[in-house]
Amino acid sequence: MDIEKYLIIIRGKDKTEQVASYEYIKSKVKIFYNNSSQDYNYNPADIVILEHPEVVKIMEGMAVFCDGYPFFNVTRILDFGPRIRVHFANGTVRSYESERIEIKSCGIQYTEAKSIMEYWRTISKHVKNEEGQGDKEAFLSREFSKLTFIHPDSVLNHYLNANPIHSSSDIDSSCIFPFRHNLSQKSALHQALQSTISIIEGPPGTGKTQTILNIIANLTVIQGKTVAVVSGNNAAVENVREKLEREGYDFFAASLGNQSNKKDFFRKLPTWNVADWQSEQPVFEIKEKLASLDSSIRRLMELDRERAVLKQKLAEFLLEQEHFEHFYVQKDVQQLHKLSFYRQTPERILEFMKDSFLAVELGTEDYLLYKFKLFFKYGFTRFKLLKDQGHEVILNYQRQFYNLKVEALNSQIDAIDRELNAHSYQHLMDEHQNYSTKLFRHKLYEKYHNRQQLTCDEKTYMDRKHFGSFIEHYPIVLSTTHSLRNSIPANYLFDYCIIDESSQVDLLTGALALSSCRRAIIVGDTKQLPQIVDSEIKELVQRELFDGVNEAYNYFQHNILSSLLSLYGDSIPKVMLREHYRCHPQIIEFCNKKYYNGELIVFTHANETDNPLLIYGTVEGNHMRDGRKGKFNQRELDIIEKEILKGMVAEASVGHTEVGVVTPYRHQADKASKKFDVMVESDTIHKYQGREKSTMIMSTVLDQTRSGKMGMKFVNDPCKINVAVSRAQNQFILVTDRRAFRKYGNEISDLMRYMEYSTLDPNVVESEIISIFDLLYRDYSNKLRDFREKVGQYQSSRHKSENIMHALLDTILKDSRYKDFRLANQVLLMNLFPNLNILEEEERRFVLYRASVDFVIYYKFDNSPVLAIEVDGFAFHENNPKQLERDKKKEKIFEKYGVALHRFPTTGSEEEAKLKALLDKHILLKMESI
Repeated sequence: MDIEKYLIIIRGKDKTEQVASYEYIKSKVKIFYNNSSQDYNYNPADIVILEHPEVVKIMEGMAVFCDGYPFFNVTRILDFGPRIRVHFANGTVRSYESERIEIKSCGIQYTEAKSIMEYWRTISKHVKNEEGQGDKEAFLSREFSKLTFIHPDSVLNHYLNANPIHSSSDIDSSCIFPFRHNLSQKSALHQALQSTISIIEGPPGTGKTQTILNIIANLTVIQGKTVAVVSGNNAAVENVREKLEREGYDFFAASLGNQSNKKDFFRKLPTWNVADWQSEQPVFEIKEKLASLDSSIRRLMELDRERAVLKQKLAEFLLEQEHFEHFYVQKDVQQLHKLSFYRQTPERILEFMKDSFLAVELGTEDYLLYKFKLFFKYGFTRFKLLKDQGHEVILNYQRQFYNLKVEALNSQIDAIDRELNAHSYQHLMDEHQNYSTKLFRHKLYEKYHNRQQLTCDEKTYMDRKHFGSFIEHYPIVLSTTHSLRNSIPANYLFDYCIIDESSQVDLLTGALALSSCRRAIIVGDTKQLPQIVDSEIKELVQRELFDGVNEAYNYFQHNILSSLLSLYGDSIPKVMLREHYRCHPQIIEFCNKKYYNGELIVFTHANETDNPLLIYGTVEGNHMRDGRKGKFNQRELDIIEKEILKGMVAEASVGHTEVGVVTPYRHQADKASKKFDVMVESDTIHKYQGREKSTMIMSTVLDQTRSGKMGMKFVNDPCKINVAVSRAQNQFILVTDRRAFRKYGNEISDLMRYMEYSTLDPNVVESEIISIFDLLYRDYSNKLRDFREKVGQYQSSRHKSENIMHALLDTILKDSRYKDFRLANQVLLMNLFPNLNILEEEERRFVLYRASVDFVIYYKFDNSPVLAIEVDGFAFHENNPKQLERDKKKEKIFEKYGVALHRFPTTGSEEEAKLKALLDKHILLKMESI
C-alpha cells in the first residue's frame, strides 16, 4: 500500500508497506501481503485503516516532539487523524498515536525579539571561549548558530517577548524540607513552585544552597519534575552536588556540562543503597504529621525571627550605650540616683525630655503649671536642680534611657525564650525535618530500590532510545549555563531551571539556559559582583543592531538577574532570603546597613571576648607600586606577614587554613600567595565570591599617589566591598592607607568609619565632636514630631514650619543618593559638643542651658554630624532681638567646632534644591578624586 495515502495498523504495528491490498468481508478484514499468495483474515478490532492524510512539511523554525521529547531531522508529518506518521531525513518512517506528537513553531515571531537574538548572535562571535574548546570558532558563536528554534513554551520565549509572568494558585503548598528551613526560604520555595519565572534574592550567608536543595527535593522527588541546576561556573554547581553527596542523595543527579565533566560522570556513575529508606509508617500519616507540625511551628518561627531582630536591636543599644558612657564620664556629671518617685520607662523619659525642651524654648520653666506637670506626670520634684543644673538632670535621664531600654529588650528576649522553650521549638523543628526526610527517602526508595544501573555512556545517553530512561533516572542535571544545551537533546525542555549566582551570568549564556526550560528560578544578589564583560566587544558591535530594543536586553549593562528585574520591575515574583547565618553580627551589620537597607536578620552570636573588626593602617609614605603586571603594595603584605599572621600563630587564635587574604588586584593576590604560608589562601575579590573563611584580611593596595587616586573608582566598588567583608565568619581585618581613603574614599571610607565606631576607636571617641546618639535621638525626634503634629494647628507657626522642614528632609533622605544619611531633631548642643574647653564662659553656659539645634543630618556609619539646620520663623527671629543674639552665639559655637550650620527662613524658597546642594557638596568632598 502507498504509505503516502494509507496507514494500516495491525495488532498495534504499522504494516502499511507490507500490505498489498485489503477488503472487508462480512465481519472480517481480509489482508493480502506483498510477495504472498495467501490471504489473512482479521477481526476489525485488530485493524486500523486510515487514509487521506494531511501533509505537514517541517520547515526551519519548526520542531517535532514525542511525549515531550524532541525528534531530530524530521522532514514531514502525515496526519491521519488518530495516528501520525513521521518521516525522517535518513528515510526512516515511524507511526504514533496522534496525542503523543506535538508540532511546535519557533516562539519568536515579532521583530523586536528577532532583533535581540540577532544582536546577541553578533556579540557571540566576539566573546572569548569560556569552555576550553580547541577549535577556532568561538564556543558561544557555535551555540547561537544552532539556536534556530526557540520553543514557544520555553522561558527564553517568554523573556524575549516580555510576556507576563503567570502564577498558579492551585499548586499543592504542602512541602517537605529535608534540609531544614526558615520563613524566607519557605516563602521562596512556595513562590518558585507557583511562578513561570521567580527570583530568590540571596544576600551572603542566607542559605541559598539550602534553599535550592529543598526546591529540587520537592520538584524532583515529590512532584516528579525534571530540574537543571546551572551557574556561570562549575564551582557554584559543584557546591550543590557536594551537599547532595554529603547526604547520600547524589545518585539521582547527573553532573554534566562540558565533555570532560560528562566523561568523569559516566566513568564513575554514582551508586545507591536505599534498602533502609522504606517507611513503615503510611505516607498519608507522614503527610498529616507534617501538616500538623507546619501549623504548629509557623508562629514559633515568627517568634524566633522576632527574637533575632530584638537581639540585633539590643546589640545596637549596647554599642550606643558604651559610647554614651564614655561621653558621660568625660562630662564629670553628678550621678542622680532618684530621678522620680514613679517607675521609669524609656517612653516616659522621652516625654520628660520633650516637655523640658519646650519649657526652655518657650521660657515657661518657672511657671507653676509646668512644675505641677513635672510632679504629677513624671513624679519629679527637684525643680531647683533642674533650673540650675538642667544639663546634668537631662544627662542622667538620657543615661537612664539606655539602661531601661536595654533592660526592656532583655526582658522581651527572655519572654520569647521562655515561650519557645515551653513549646519545644527546636524539637518541633527537628521533628519537621525528620518527617520531611522520612517522606523524601521513602519516595526515593519506591523509585530506586529495584532499579538497575543505566548502561549508556556519554556518547549514547542522549539517543532517542536512552534519553527517556536517563532523565527519568537522573531528574537533576548539573551544568554550567554555557553547556546545558550540549547536555540534552536539541529542543528538550526541563520542567525547571535554577540559575544560581545569577548576577555573574551574562545574557548570552543565560539565554542558552532559559531556552532549555519551561520555568525558571533565578537565584542571586544584585549587591554582589556581576559578570565580567569584555568592553572591547562593544566597539565591534554596530550600535544600530540594538537601536529601538529595550535596554533590559543590553549585554553590556545587564546580567540575567538585573535584566529580568529591569524588564519586569515589581511584577516579577521575588523573595529575599533575610535570615543570615555566616558572619559575626558586627561584621555583617556593615553590609546590612550599607547594602541591604537593614533587612537582614542576623542569627549568629557574638562573644564578649570577640574582636571581630580590626584596622591596620600603613605608616606615612607612598608604598604602592604600579608594575608591568599591575598594582601591588609591599608594605601591606609586610604588615599582614609580620604583624597579623605571626600574631595569630603566637596567640594560637586561628589556624592558617582558616585565614584568607583578599584584594581587588590580581598582582597583589599573586604576590601574597608566594609570600605567605601555603595554607593561607590569597585571591582576588572576584575569585572569593561564594567562599568564606574564619578570618579574612583585606589589602586595599592603594595609597595617596597619583596612580593610587586613579585606582579609587576600581576599589571603591559597592559589590566588591560587600563580597570582601561578607566572606569573614569571625573576624575581618582591613589593611590600608587610612589617609588615602579617609580623604577620597567612599565604600572603604564608610567601612573604616563603621569599624572605628563599632570598636570605639580612639579616632572617634576622642574627637571634639561626638557621634550623634542615633537610637536615642531617633525615638526623641519621633516624640517631638508627634507633639508638633498635635499642637501645630493651634499654636504659632514655629511648630508648623518645623513640621514642614521635617517632612521635606525626610523626603530628601529617602532618595537613594542620600541613603547613608539620617536625621535628628532638636539635638542638644551638650550632646553634640562634649569638650567645652574651647568655648568662652558665656558660650559654655549657653550650651549647658540646654541649647539645641533644630535638625542635624548625620552619617549612619559613624553617626558623625554632616550639617546642622535651623528653621527661622520671621516673627520668632527677625522681631526678637534676644533670639537674634542667641542665633549669633550658636553660629559662633558651630564655627568653632567646624560643623556647618545653615539657616532656612520660613519666608525663603527653593529649600529642597538648596538642601540637596548642601548634601551633594558633602558627597563630592568625600569623593573629590574619583
